[in-house]
Amino acid sequence: MIITYCTTCGNEVSDNYCPFDGTFQLHAADPSLTSGAKPKFCSDCGTENSGHQQYCLQCGSFQLPLVPFKVERTQEKVATSHTIPDLSGINKRLAILCAFLAFLVVGIMSFVVSEGFQQQATTFQQTLNDLIEVGPTEVVNDFYYNYGTENAPLPDPFFGMTDYWMSAHLLNSTLSFNMTKAGERSGGDLELQSGLLILLLLPLISLLIAGYLYGRKASGTFQHYWVSSLLIGLVYGMLTAVVALIAGFQFDASAQDSGLVANLAIENNYPFIKAFFAAFFLGTVFSFIGSLYGSGTMKQLTSSPLKESIRTILFGISLSIAVMVLLLYRFMSDANPFLSFDDIPASYFLIIVFQGGFLLWNTLNLSSLTLDMNLLDEKLRVMYSALGGLKIETNDPFSMFSFLSSNPGNLKLYMMLGLLLPIGLFLWAGYRMHQGGAIQLHRFVVFGLLYAFMMSLLAAGLNTGFTFTFDFLAGEFQDMTDVPFLFIGSSAITTFFKCFIFSTLLAICGAYWKKRRTSEKCPLEVDF
Repeated sequence: MIITYCTTCGNEVSDNYCPFDGTFQLHAADPSLTSGAKPKFCSDCGTENSGHQQYCLQCGSFQLPLVPFKVERTQEKVATSHTIPDLSGINKRLAILCAFLAFLVVGIMSFVVSEGFQQQATTFQQTLNDLIEVGPTEVVNDFYYNYGTENAPLPDPFFGMTDYWMSAHLLNSTLSFNMTKAGERSGGDLELQSGLLILLLLPLISLLIAGYLYGRKASGTFQHYWVSSLLIGLVYGMLTAVVALIAGFQFDASAQDSGLVANLAIENNYPFIKAFFAAFFLGTVFSFIGSLYGSGTMKQLTSSPLKESIRTILFGISLSIAVMVLLLYRFMSDANPFLSFDDIPASYFLIIVFQGGFLLWNTLNLSSLTLDMNLLDEKLRVMYSALGGLKIETNDPFSMFSFLSSNPGNLKLYMMLGLLLPIGLFLWAGYRMHQGGAIQLHRFVVFGLLYAFMMSLLAAGLNTGFTFTFDFLAGEFQDMTDVPFLFIGSSAITTFFKCFIFSTLLAICGAYWKKRRTSEKCPLEVDF
């Protein structure tokens, strides 16, 4: 029973204690916990009763007996004694089963993705070799060519199912090159940042489903679902860490020419600890969200900052992906003689749409999008923000980006119109969070913190590019004064602060908007 009136004095109450006479507003049907006294006032409508009736004379609600003060204090003491999360109400077997289910689903989807992207992965690998000329395939080919070995065996492709599995958990791939020739060593590392939103969806969807199933089968409180999600994340993280031990590849080659022996080793490994914590974090957070939806708890969190922050991110990225589809469709229409849909594989199209959708949404949140590269003797740095516009630094005045900088067209106008999308979603979130009465600023600060935290995590994990580090500058690397690199993405720290300020201020404006509308309607309601 929801208590809205004090059962002793009849005044309206909203807490556990009456602010007028201090009566504890707890009632129970169990006679062993009650004093047996009937409430004087109805807790639902506030009507005064004689104290002998079991039902209210005005509204007919059942009048539960009062709980004495001593019993109430005992219950409070027991409730607050659990400083450590209580695992007694957790369905451990079901939580472990859900973790295994999510793990198997991610593995199956990684296999499907690897098979579907097989040809595209080989094409990407060849493109990488053509751009930087020191990719894994190029290094192996040069090694065999220099030592007169023909038809040498090559691992094809270098990246397989387990690599997609690790990339789906935002783990970067690091390829180590080591070559020994006549006692001289040369080598280096190539780190690939392959944070793709379409791959991140694999564990997210699986963990949401696993949490949803747990919430449907197991009942409990908010705390119980959080503790069970920690267990799901722990098991899921351990299983993913085991995959990290066997992921990657190792390639060794040896050749001899004129009595000169050379050895080449290429290795790609994933850190065990990093894989565990990445999977543990994803498993805990998204299984928890799924359990809240499965149990119906999320529906009860009316105007919750957590619910509104999740809703805003989902709607924002989804709408941005839809905009990217429309832009690509217009750009690759039949009227465009340079590019058509037939020129781009379906997998590439999905990657561009999903990745571009997130980058567009992040840019509409006032974050700066950066393209920084040094390839084929061309240095380029492109920075774009919705308010600051386009800034380009390049050593090639005839590049495409230099032309775009001098002829931006209607880009700024389109971005200004695009800003209406996050503005509308933030205002609507603030409108929904306001529950009437005085505006509680802390609720909107929590909303802004949660939203900014999730956006900064996505920004940090979905950066793409590659970076070289050379341990020994020997052979062909001696003449390289600038190491090739590529970076596409945004700063996580900058994203956090801009998203926090932007979302919090507009959510507060949305709350004031609702308060103003409510105050305008009240006089009309009184007249009737």
